[in-house]
Formats: sequence, structure tokens, C-alpha cells
Amino acid sequence: MKYKSLVIFLILTFVSSYLFAGTKLELKDPKGDDKGPGYYVYPTDPIYVAGSFDLLKAEIEDKGEEIDFKITFNAPVTFNWGDFWDVQQLQIYLDFDKVEGSGRTETIPGTQVLVDPANAWEKVIFIDPHTVPKINGEIELKAASMKNDIVLPSKIKPIGKSLKATVKKADLGVKKNADISTWGYGIMMLSATGFPGDWCVLMRRVNEYEGQHRFGGGADGAGDPNVIDLFVDNADGSDDEAAIQYNMLDNWESGMDPVDTSADKLTVIKLVYLK
Repeated sequence: MKYKSLVIFLILTFVSSYLFAGTKLELKDPKGDDKGPGYYVYPTDPIYVAGSFDLLKAEIEDKGEEIDFKITFNAPVTFNWGDFWDVQQLQIYLDFDKVEGSGRTETIPGTQVLVDPANAWEKVIFIDPHTVPKINGEIELKAASMKNDIVLPSKIKPIGKSLKATVKKADLGVKKNADISTWGYGIMMLSATGFPGDWCVLMRRVNEYEGQHRFGGGADGAGDPNVIDLFVDNADGSDDEAAIQYNMLDNWESGMDPVDTSADKLTVIKLVYLK
């Protein structure tokens, strides 16, 4: 009898572990909305190819013990000066439980947005073109209070116009049978740099006027979001989602001092829930 019970337990454990393996999700974003709040302008250096910060699609697949994230842009990934690619930084904020206030609302330093408390996040996947030691050093220096909630992919592969990142569920702190279709996703595009400001984790700030390596349209202070594009609403790629993004990112105020942020007001974003 004990042997039979053990067999049944092992079978149920195996089935539950792979119940959601193979689940595939797709998020879409309208083409041409890589303007942040609607008025950001690309840097002038030709390495910032038009469309290279324009999110088009995110494909998320449950692989059992891992999750694959394939993020597609509106221009090829380039390889001129970065450690692994050139200009894109992606942040993927995950809300596992849909419980208001159960996670964090602040984002990685330098992102300059807040997350709606109703969408409070538990983990964020950080996809950046620099080496792991450099990334970890920046996190330890500038984001130590949240370092346990920042997850680096176990593998990243640039493919044409896409970046494919693999993340271990163990690193996310979730069970193998977690249902990824119930999670909230905040997928944001920023501009990467190996020489960031004192309080930015490897992302470029948006300035008032565009420059060789800076987006323009924001502020020389620190209140404006440094997010160029993100998935919003139902993430079905409909044209109205561009306006939703612009409105979501446009609720900010900034003083002129990038160090004294007492006059700043950060905009608040919502995550995408597909179920």
C-alpha cells in the first residue's frame, strides 16, 4: 500500500511539474511608437538605427524548468561596440500574484518610472549587452537593496531583429508548475551604455535635446522616464496602444538638477495581464 501511494505521489508530482510546460504567450506592440511619451527623438549617431528601439513582439514560452523570452524589434540587432550587442537594454518586470502592494513599485535605478501598486512586481529580468561581472558590479553599487529581485538570464542569443533570453525558474523563485499565463509583464526598452550616470544601472538618460548618444525630448533633470518603448494594455498591437503608452509615460515632472530630485515626479506604468 505504501509503495502504491508513493507511485501515485511521484506520478502526480511529475504531471504537475510539466502541466504548463509548452505554454506560449505572445505580446504585440504597434510599429513606430518608439518615442517614449510620444515626443522622444533618437540620438544623432548613425549607430542608433531607426526602429532599433521599437518593440514589435514578445514571445514567451514555458520550457519546464526554464522560460524563453524572445523580444523582437523593428531593426536588426547590431554588433559594433557592445560586449555582446550595441544599444538595447530590456527590463522585464514580473508580477506573480496579482496582489496589490505585495511586491515592489520602484524600478531599477535610472529607469525613472514607478509601477502601479496594483501591479507590484516580485522579480525583474535584466537583459543588457555588457558582461555579467560589469552588470553585477553596477547592481551592487547602485541597486543593492533590490539585487535579490534582479535576475540575469542564463543565456542570451541575438537573432536577426530579436534577442532571445532564457531564464531559470529556480532563479525566479517559482515552482516548475507555475502558470506563466497568469503573470503580469512589464517589458520596457531603454538605451544601454557602458558609461552611465552615477545613479543609472547601465542605461542612458534622455535629455532635453538629442545628442550624439542621447535621446532628446525629456529633461536635463531626473524626472523624465528613460523608457523608449513598452508593451501596454492588452498588448495586441492595435494602433490605440501607442496613445495609451504616450499617456502612461507622459505624467512626469522634473527639476533641473539630476542629483537633487525633490522637485521630480515620476510617471506610473501598468503591467500587461493576458489572463
